[in-house]
Amino acid sequence: MGLLLLMAASAALAKLQPAQFAGWAPDAGELRQPAIVVVLTAVVLLLVAYPLRRVVRWAGTSYVLTNQRVVVRRGRVRRQQEDYYLARVESLDLRQKLRQRMVGAGDLEFHMVTGAVLTVHDVPHILEFRNYTHRVWAQVFRASFQQAPAAAYYADQVGSDGDGMRRNVTGKELRKLGRNH
Repeated sequence: MGLLLLMAASAALAKLQPAQFAGWAPDAGELRQPAIVVVLTAVVLLLVAYPLRRVVRWAGTSYVLTNQRVVVRRGRVRRQQEDYYLARVESLDLRQKLRQRMVGAGDLEFHMVTGAVLTVHDVPHILEFRNYTHRVWAQVFRASFQQAPAAAYYADQVGSDGDGMRRNVTGKELRKLGRNH
């Protein structure tokens, strides 16, 4: 963006040189100096405002990691919140562009179980945040695979006396034991 802006400013200043300006605006010689000031002022303001806008937006964003989700809150005046539930995530990826690597930021990609890819852009301290997120995600992922014992296993345990011998327990008694214990 800055390079394009400088090229446009150079072309405008070339047109404002005395010989060029006299060729396309012969009766407006007194407007050449104010036009140069306006072009230079606009270029300086745009060169400062464009990156400053991105820095302010980045500074107004918070990233919160809980044991169930990642919450991204953006904005100071107009709040926006995005929730990424870790139980629905299949894998995590990290992407860094050159400018992001220079400041230690990056993009965190959540590959969802549904096949969608959700991206959180410009996360500061991306390596640490990714490691924490991956640790929490792994706990959630492992917890989702823990299963209860099979029904026959439970019935064998309940229907056995102390020496391991099976005694006759009716279905009604098993249901009552299952509900109470």
